[in-house]
Amino acid sequence: MRILVAIDQWFPDRQAGSARLAAASAAGLAVRGHDVTVLAPKNGSVGESKEAGVVVRRVLARNALPQTLTDPVETWRHARELPEDGFDVLLAHESTTAFGLKDRAKRTPLVLMFHASAAREQRFLRSQLRLGIRKLSTYALAPPLGLLERQAVAAADRILVLSDFSRALLLDDHDLDRGRISTVPGLVDTERFTPGDGKAAARGRLGLEADGPVLLTVRRLEPRMGIDRLLRALPLLGRATLVVVGSGSLAGDLPRLAAELGVAERVLFVGPVSDDARLVDWYRAADLFVLPTTAYEGFGMATVESLASGTPVVGTAIGATPELLAPLDPRLVAPTADPEALASTIADALDFATTEDFAARCRAQTEERFGLTNALAAWEDALEEARR
Repeated sequence: MRILVAIDQWFPDRQAGSARLAAASAAGLAVRGHDVTVLAPKNGSVGESKEAGVVVRRVLARNALPQTLTDPVETWRHARELPEDGFDVLLAHESTTAFGLKDRAKRTPLVLMFHASAAREQRFLRSQLRLGIRKLSTYALAPPLGLLERQAVAAADRILVLSDFSRALLLDDHDLDRGRISTVPGLVDTERFTPGDGKAAARGRLGLEADGPVLLTVRRLEPRMGIDRLLRALPLLGRATLVVVGSGSLAGDLPRLAAELGVAERVLFVGPVSDDARLVDWYRAADLFVLPTTAYEGFGMATVESLASGTPVVGTAIGATPELLAPLDPRLVAPTADPEALASTIADALDFATTEDFAARCRAQTEERFGLTNALAAWEDALEEARR
């Protein structure tokens, strides 16, 4: 197949989960013999490059205007520059780029990869913010995001989701035929994310010293990610050290909260990590990864990256997280995101899940469910079905 992919963020330019998933799926499809071209945002220089067998065109403009407004127009404009009969199927990650491909969808089947509902997330963010410019912006952004999602869902010949949770969101918000939705596995590069030479070696390379268990979370520092809940759980966990990887709007607030709670000396905020080798070492160095999400977890790329690295994960019973963790052991799922529930689940997991046997189970199940070889076949089938 000749596949045109449109995406609002691209790995390695951005470390977000959807960017990693888009890059992994595009590269995997190219390995399987498909011709894949990607329309991606500009990143410093503009132009076309070949990356892991994929033609990447970094052309979508980034400026002072919100992406909500620019990405539909930019996707439409740059898709027009490509031959009309040049592709067998279109794959749009996010509603904004799907809207931009609507014109081409009259002639070529359009597949929407539904990662999350951006309009729902804006409404949730509004409920978490104090009055100010950012809270007011959610009132402006939620309606157009909702409109773009409705238009994208209506235009798509097939919609891909990564979890039963995301499927349920779609069916709650849109009147559509269930047969148009395909659930496909998330993808993780199990050759990159591996246990490697082990925890001690990874800690040595990172310069990490700890006299107790090491907890890790890799998250955008935003309200729904629940990092504040995890910080509040830390005083209940004895000598545990917490490593926080990521950046976001709460980058200033969270260290202050750690200081107020008296745990600042046991929390390491390392910021964003763009070096893949270093990110893998953080996964390997931890005794336990924690995903303390409070709302809308459509999949959880960090969860499967950690499991592939042999590090068990505790997550909240929010969104798709139970779908990923319960098959390993239901005790890995905290019933709520309350600090007490998180602390109790983490303490239990540190007792039963930090063995070599359990690490091997984490790795084996992830390879089977989300490794590129097995998972990409389902993606390929869904795209072929849309083409037919």
